[in-house]
Amino acid sequence: MKTTGRVVGELVCAAVGVWAASEVMVPLRIDGTAGERAESVALLAALFTAATMVVPLSVGWVLGRAVARNRRRMAQEPDWDASEWEFLAPLRRHFVYAGLFMALPVVILTVLGPLGVWAGVELGAGLGLDVELSGGLKVLVTTGLVVFAVQRVLLRVLAVPFKGRRSEALLSLSGFLLCWAGLALAAVWLDSVEATGPQWLALAVVAALFDLRFSLTLTLPVPGVASLILVSVNALVLWFIMWLTGLLHIDGFWPLIGTVALMWVAEWPSRLAKAAAEARANPPQPPHDPFWPEHHLPQTPLY
Repeated sequence: MKTTGRVVGELVCAAVGVWAASEVMVPLRIDGTAGERAESVALLAALFTAATMVVPLSVGWVLGRAVARNRRRMAQEPDWDASEWEFLAPLRRHFVYAGLFMALPVVILTVLGPLGVWAGVELGAGLGLDVELSGGLKVLVTTGLVVFAVQRVLLRVLAVPFKGRRSEALLSLSGFLLCWAGLALAAVWLDSVEATGPQWLALAVVAALFDLRFSLTLTLPVPGVASLILVSVNALVLWFIMWLTGLLHIDGFWPLIGTVALMWVAEWPSRLAKAAAEARANPPQPPHDPFWPEHHLPQTPLY
């Protein structure tokens, strides 16, 4: 039942992501009657979910079995008479499997998701549905990223009722909502910042894409330098999203920095809450005692 509920949740959230992509992105066109549009959205969502959920689960299962076999080999007594290449083979395989696990999310984002969207568009057109995706590889990857980002945010909403996942989901949602609020403030206050299409939806999609970035933590002895570096990295991420999607226009370098600074300040409470949650989950260990406890002092035999 849990697996069925997860698949249904993935499908529903992917369908909303497809609808959002069709509303904010001109290259993705879904027309026809209300029933035909619903069929097109459902078809694209089904193939997108199959590509981003079923395939990674199968690959993860195969990699998991390979990792387990390799761990058993590493736990065995090594063959000391083997060559250096054969002796280090289990360690090399361990690093290869670790690299594949790290690369799997990137492949889902940039390859499997866009392939699912492309397959849905082609199959829908073949079935007579009025669905079209014009443009090249950049548009295809962008559409897949938009669907994935919206789906990821909505899956957090669905996770809130579950007690075991509520805290993490609320922290993630608060970060997204505060980031969205900072971006909306920038669009209202700064004349050089403008969203295309339905403004609230375009800003929400940009905030969802921005939320896909890797979370960086940097501590430096000079006050303010770490924040300056992180704001600069976020500015590069926002610029890349602008170039990729065209959903947000910012004229000039300083308006871009101002927009990222507003998003950074708005997101501050969420970062503090996440840091406090991590501190509670991983309390600091007591410092190591350089002296032996009395009951562990070595006993010198008396003769």
